[in-house]
Amino acid sequence: MLFMSLLSPIGKGKEAIAYLKKLKAPRGITIHDVYVTFGTYDGVVVFEAPDPKKAMRFVVDIGIETGYLIETLGAVPAKEI
Repeated sequence: MLFMSLLSPIGKGKEAIAYLKKLKAPRGITIHDVYVTFGTYDGVVVFEAPDPKKAMRFVVDIGIETGYLIETLGAVPAKEI
């Protein structure tokens, strides 16, 4: 299952960006890419997880380490609908 986590700044600034640059996938998670963005969100993490529970654990860890407020969306490629 594909997920996109949108990261809103509320915390550690430069430390958080450094963390995202070095972000490693735990077992069972595949990170497709990490983006730094402008606007409401400072970053986006696009990843796959086998289920929502595993995805949630990964996202909670990112939030704890970065101090970001995170909104995560499940994503389905349009060609699959």
